[in-house]
Amino acid sequence: MTAKFPIVAVFVLAQFALGVAGAPAQTLPGDDLVFRRIWTSGSQGVPDMVAPGAGRYIPAVDWETGNLAVFDLERDEMTRVTGTDRWAESGDFPMEPVISNDGRHIAYLWAHFAGDSGDNQLRVIGRDGANERVLRSEPMPFWIEPLAWTPDGTGIVALQKAGGARSSQPLDLVLVSTDDGSTRVLERYDSGSLGRLFVSPDGRHVVYDLMPTGSTDADIYALDLNGGEPRALVRGNGNDLVMGWDPDGSGIFFYSNRELTRAIWRLSVADGRARGEPELVRADVWDLIPMGFSGDQYFYHVVRESPQIRTATLDIEAGRVVNPPAPIREPSEGWSREPAWSPDGRYLAFLDYPMGVPWEVSQARLGIRSVHTGETRYLPFPFPSGSRPWWLPDARTLTVFGRYQGTPGVYRLDLQSGVVTKSLEREESSGEAAIAPSPDGNTYYFHRDRSGIYARDIGTGRETLLARVEGLWRGIGVSADDETLVVRAGGCGEESRLLVLPTSGGEPREIYRGSALGCSSFLEITPDGKYVIAATFGPEGVWRFSMDGGEPVKLLGEESPRGFKMSPDGRRIAYWEWARVGSNEIWVIEGLTGNRGNQ
Repeated sequence: MTAKFPIVAVFVLAQFALGVAGAPAQTLPGDDLVFRRIWTSGSQGVPDMVAPGAGRYIPAVDWETGNLAVFDLERDEMTRVTGTDRWAESGDFPMEPVISNDGRHIAYLWAHFAGDSGDNQLRVIGRDGANERVLRSEPMPFWIEPLAWTPDGTGIVALQKAGGARSSQPLDLVLVSTDDGSTRVLERYDSGSLGRLFVSPDGRHVVYDLMPTGSTDADIYALDLNGGEPRALVRGNGNDLVMGWDPDGSGIFFYSNRELTRAIWRLSVADGRARGEPELVRADVWDLIPMGFSGDQYFYHVVRESPQIRTATLDIEAGRVVNPPAPIREPSEGWSREPAWSPDGRYLAFLDYPMGVPWEVSQARLGIRSVHTGETRYLPFPFPSGSRPWWLPDARTLTVFGRYQGTPGVYRLDLQSGVVTKSLEREESSGEAAIAPSPDGNTYYFHRDRSGIYARDIGTGRETLLARVEGLWRGIGVSADDETLVVRAGGCGEESRLLVLPTSGGEPREIYRGSALGCSSFLEITPDGKYVIAATFGPEGVWRFSMDGGEPVKLLGEESPRGFKMSPDGRRIAYWEWARVGSNEIWVIEGLTGNRGNQ
């Protein structure tokens, strides 16, 4: 089971059968609905796509500094709510913020690191940054994530998992008091993926969509906050996504592909029970991502440009770009992530996701693309979203870190037969971070608790401590000869450090200290072993660092790579990005509350 959709990661190609999404408004004869675009993403980043408080304020995470922020739709500006030095000093950062209906308070998860341990904290704070409080604090990897405020602000509906957000352990839906943090379990779910959740205007019920494990079709349920079993409101063929409660509490709206089109529907609800059959409100509304009501306006999110894997050709030695980054295919073909080069560099494997389906709940295909011809063939990929493939030296097998048939582990996927073989079973709550396999696929390296660097034998499961470095941060890079590792420490501040050490263990050697590393997560050692390439989260781009020390060289700017990989010859790179300027939009629907069954 996964948590609610990380909305920054919910990417689709947004086109409407009613017209191109860039049009200022859309209406159909005989209905009163008006679709109006109110915001297009600029250079400041993308807020979390949840219903705005007071019709204008959307919570966000400022990943450049690691602070909680608020995006004001009317002013088109982002304001930091928490202090500016936390990320740089400790690596602490916020996640999953939701704002109260009146826009005055924000609830969020704060990842707090303390030496070899850490806590995930449920916090609340004023929109102006005042009166910050910790409601719940649990040792990592325990996960507690806010989903929605009650209308009166006295409670927060949240989900919690003892083994972490991506663990296969049961999920508890809970109600947390904003007064003293006391928590009451509402319901436990042993399987499935919980999506959007909304509290009724009278504060008595929640409505949410739940997708069964292995399915791409969600159903909608209601649950009484005072106790009782969940009741199915909308079931059957099709993917039904809850959009929210009618502001008067008399029903819910949902978005579905049940009639061979994507459409908005309404269902009357009383006392948490369905009344009658769903009514079609508007047909042919394509790729709407629900956000929720604020007042009588309905807010939703679309993505004009789906993220794609991009490749570029570099001259590492000269420190210059030969061919600038370009997407590997047209956005209309879907979107892609997790590139992996074949051992000879002739092919690029990647995970392919269909248009219109959030990647967190969709089943990916495996794309194998010829670097020289551009021809791509697609194969089944029997692993859930979030799995990461690497190519093995035999050129016909992938190592995959993920879950197969519900069991987390390290697997091998034969590209010719499609046979999956388990190499090692892993505990999802083990705290392993920044995993990178050895070139031969027999070992993988990782760090734990931001202090210990380890190697694990995939065949035996034997774990070896290689070194201790305080303040380890994100990625690990492995040399082509499997003799050297590169790690970074110090978070995103001026004193970030780049260190190398033998894979056999030993004292790490510092090759850089400074601010050029930004918030980089991806580290690669060039095939000749002379340089380290670091890809950053923010606009700092991609940098080259010499193994002998000295000043770094900037290779690419204004990029924000994810899944950064270097080809075996060291000439090409592949990566994917979350979003680009202009790719995200927020729209409102006016007249929805007065529309009952018009087509």
